[in-house]
Amino acid sequence: MLSERIKRLRDRQRSTTPTICLDRARLVTKYYQGVATEPNTLRRAKFFKYFLENRSIFIDPDSILAGHMASRLVGCPVFVDVLSWLSDEIDTADTRPYDPYQFLPGEKDELKALAAQWKGHTFGDFTKAQIDEESALMEELGVFTIGSREKDTGSNAPDYYNLINRGYRWYIDECKAKIAAQTETDIEALNRKNNWESFIIVMEALIDHAHRYADLAEKMAAECDNEERRQELRTMAENCRVVPEFAPKTFHQGVQLVWFTHLAFMLEGNGHNHCLGRFDQYMYPLYQADLARGVSEDFMSDLVNELKLKVSELKIYRPAMEAQSYAGCPLWMHMFLGGQLQNGKDACNGLTDLVLRSIIEMPTKEPAMSFRYHNNINRNTLRLALECIRKGNSHPAFFNDNICIPNLLSMGYSVKEAREYCVCGCVENMVPGITDENANVGFFNPYKILEITLNNGVDPVSKKQIGLQTGDVRTFTSMDQLTGAFRTQLHYFAQAWLKVFSRVVSCHAYLLPTLTASCFTQGCIDKGKYLQQGAAPHSFSVCAVTSPANVADSLAAIDVCVFRDKYMTMSELMDLLACDFEGHENMRQLLLNRAPKYGNNDPIVDDYARELADWLSDELQYNGLDDGHGARYTIVVSTQSYNVTLGEQIGAMPDGRHAFTPQADNASPMSGRDTNGPTAALSSIAHSDLFMYQTGALVNQRFDPALLKGEKGLDILESILRGYFEQYGEHVQINVV
Repeated sequence: MLSERIKRLRDRQRSTTPTICLDRARLVTKYYQGVATEPNTLRRAKFFKYFLENRSIFIDPDSILAGHMASRLVGCPVFVDVLSWLSDEIDTADTRPYDPYQFLPGEKDELKALAAQWKGHTFGDFTKAQIDEESALMEELGVFTIGSREKDTGSNAPDYYNLINRGYRWYIDECKAKIAAQTETDIEALNRKNNWESFIIVMEALIDHAHRYADLAEKMAAECDNEERRQELRTMAENCRVVPEFAPKTFHQGVQLVWFTHLAFMLEGNGHNHCLGRFDQYMYPLYQADLARGVSEDFMSDLVNELKLKVSELKIYRPAMEAQSYAGCPLWMHMFLGGQLQNGKDACNGLTDLVLRSIIEMPTKEPAMSFRYHNNINRNTLRLALECIRKGNSHPAFFNDNICIPNLLSMGYSVKEAREYCVCGCVENMVPGITDENANVGFFNPYKILEITLNNGVDPVSKKQIGLQTGDVRTFTSMDQLTGAFRTQLHYFAQAWLKVFSRVVSCHAYLLPTLTASCFTQGCIDKGKYLQQGAAPHSFSVCAVTSPANVADSLAAIDVCVFRDKYMTMSELMDLLACDFEGHENMRQLLLNRAPKYGNNDPIVDDYARELADWLSDELQYNGLDDGHGARYTIVVSTQSYNVTLGEQIGAMPDGRHAFTPQADNASPMSGRDTNGPTAALSSIAHSDLFMYQTGALVNQRFDPALLKGEKGLDILESILRGYFEQYGEHVQINVV
């Protein structure tokens, strides 16, 4: 049962209006006004120390975990040194329709003044300068977006197994030993020394930050009249003296260490996608030890629920367009459950079940709860996870070990490493503690590229020649001619996209390194390098591909309606698209109904989706290109809500879609076109050969709760999940609404 304390914390958080917090904006502006000649890495570390020493902190009246991101509940910091667009959007921050933030009296004008000092000198300005005019036009017209421009590379997943067993002091001592042992005196040696010193500064600052909370808790305890609350504050103070400096001794201290570390990633950089890892695995020894000492499961469940509320409170300030595309301020911070041990045996345990029950007791937007499936999964735990879904919570999402682990093996991980996988971002597979994964290359839109192909390299919306001249499709006499032209355009735009991203992401190594994450990722301390210098054993940048369903539907419509059954010529089709089917609804219905649609287990259209996966894999994964950090590229199929904003830049298309309306979401069929039920839809997706998308394919499925009542309802969910995963589906998000 949910405790009254957690109910109060939950209700207070949910009833608090999100506001802009100026703490960081003030402090970073003041700090960088000072004269300095030291390397940027050291200066970033020293600023972080200054910020942690001077930021306003508070302890919620009901909290037993210390730490908030802002100076008040549900506050959103502003990274004025990072955001190039800030000055243009402050006036509308509190009135915009998506994710508005309010200001305290006078603080809007203060933020304007702070932003004015940084205008032209932010990290975003530096990355913008790397984008050539042609690439900028491609982005403007909706061919792709260019990620990582106004944030750090994010996607940090630390080595929580070792952190729990060591604490920060162990890593500080490692850095000091490296400095003492170094005998070289060249520039590379100096770079290593600077990095080790930066790591030490950051970790010492985070320890001192925890001690600030300990001091505050002790002060509040001394002033508290309630004995129960006084003892809670004393325990909090004791915990903050132990962690994160040393290894936690209790489950309570373990959760506090995890939260302090996760919070540090958010406080240091303007990023997201940070992963809480396999919580039910690395916390299980502390859970078992506390049970043996007589600590109740109810208390540990309370801690899990409070951690969830802490993560759910986190906010980042996005520009209006991104706020619309990512409505609800998702941060994609996964907590993973289930799966396999390194020896291949089932990993489900009592803590797995406790966390799943907490989802039923108190669902939260974040963290993104995720459950790993494999063939020998504990069936009771699996059905508990399905029960969470049936309650309408949307969590957990399900991931399939049967494809995720082989995909990771193909990316260079060992079997034992791959069995420890989690996700950073939406569905992007990686292994915590040994991976630097940038899940934000941007969105690549083959649907827009198909539209440009149909118009001989011209964007018909803007009338600008943006692609190659691959031929007038009105003269084409076969699908081979069309798909050949399409492939040529895909190659052209993919090369342009990855090359410009490589220039952009290189900027992070100069101005925005993620120092805290580097401390807790293997390879960084050993090499004296941070993540953006390529120190991690495994490094990837993930290309998000949007709406393959629309491309497959369009190609199938041309194949069937033009070349096979000859309902119309290519000229007639192009005329229909040019007028958005106005006055020709009958022909639009013909395209919709006579051609097969993706999501109905029809091999004609599903084969086009499979071919598209193969083409994209060649262009984005196996093209010989590395990003600016020396990392290779991989693919995920994902749109979030960008299927709406990207669709606004595309005219009418052969699949029967009207101009400027949304595309299909993620890897799912186009809304309303999968008419043969969920098993057919999932079979179509699995037919796409999801091994081609090495880092995942995000799939949404929706069910009516009336269909899922009782044990039979759970049987239906279980059979659908198992059936999809037996066909090597990678991920499914089930919404019962």
